[in-house]
Amino acid sequence: MAGRNTGSIMLGAVLALLATAGAAAQAVDSIELNGTRIWKTSAIPEGVVGEYLYERQGEPKIVLNPDGTGTFQPHMVAPIPIRYWILSDQQGEPLRETGGANYRYTVVLQYGPGGGGNYPEGGFDSWYWTWLADDGCANIPGRTFQVRLSSGQ
Repeated sequence: MAGRNTGSIMLGAVLALLATAGAAAQAVDSIELNGTRIWKTSAIPEGVVGEYLYERQGEPKIVLNPDGTGTFQPHMVAPIPIRYWILSDQQGEPLRETGGANYRYTVVLQYGPGGGGNYPEGGFDSWYWTWLADDGCANIPGRTFQVRLSSGQ
């Protein structure tokens, strides 16, 4: 009887390991962005999810949801749906740049329908996401979107 339980436990452990490995394998892939092959992961680091407002007041704004979807709303136009990932190495580990208490990730995004012009449907882009420890907020430079986040991110 004990041998049977051990076998069941081992089978369960192997199945759990395979499921975990399969999920990790699906979380990373590569695309070509501006003529360069890059890797991106759907493993979103803690703190990245949120609503980013222009000068902390309103539109333009960016919304990043936990499931890798969101919206980008340029000034005075309807929000454009986006899908987003984080720049990673080939194993799917998010690339994090640090400088003191501040750190940065690169958000890789794909525009959905409705953008046109500078934001073509299916087009890829990238933005820096930076945690500014002294300000206690995250910033997407070049877009000047910020959101107040709790300290300790």
